[in-house]
Amino acid sequence: MDIGRPTSAPEEPEARKPGTRPHRSKRLWIVFATVVVLTAGAFFAIGRLTAVPAPVQVNDAGADAGFARDMQTHHAQAVEMALLIRDKSANPEIRAIAYDIATSQQQQNGQLFAWLQDWGLRQAGTAPPRAWMGADAGAGHTMTPDAGGGMENAGGMAGMASAEQMQALRQASGAEADRLFTDMMIRHHQAGVDMAKAAVRLAETSKVRDFAARIVDAQTAEITALQELRGRL
Repeated sequence: MDIGRPTSAPEEPEARKPGTRPHRSKRLWIVFATVVVLTAGAFFAIGRLTAVPAPVQVNDAGADAGFARDMQTHHAQAVEMALLIRDKSANPEIRAIAYDIATSQQQQNGQLFAWLQDWGLRQAGTAPPRAWMGADAGAGHTMTPDAGGGMENAGGMAGMASAEQMQALRQASGAEADRLFTDMMIRHHQAGVDMAKAAVRLAETSKVRDFAARIVDAQTAEITALQELRGRL
């Protein structure tokens, strides 16, 4: 998968029939819709304000470049998971959540890709994942491995699903697939929030700090909504 450039967005979710969802489900949908609208506007504004090349040289081994690269990799797997579950789930809430994650994170990856181009830096770095985080690389949310193989891959990217877990999601169906997706995405988002918090503290440019802060807000809200949904599956 091309992790740098956004792909075509999936078709919009089907219209829901009136009276077919409980009040809690409507509340969940409102939370997601609000997050998507607000963060989309914020990321668009950042992109418009920072469309020209950065006036200062960005360190290739620094937090700004490292975050732009690692978050693209992290987002790319979230988009893949979201598209997988949206193609197979019959649950309208799951499909709506998956659509929101796929479209918002593809857009964010486009911005991260453009920044590296503006800075004259390569899309792929030579340092290990999270090296830019320093001591923060070992801090934050602790992933809990499960029978599917753990939530941290051999490359050291916290929150990333293993190859075995991705295959399990591809093969699962029905409620089992919905539960597996929510479990994986909650842990994926938790690690993404940790990475974004590190960028807020360590990035040298204000546009990266602001971008990372908005990821923290958006994905924290999505974690809460996913946990509520998971409890009802």
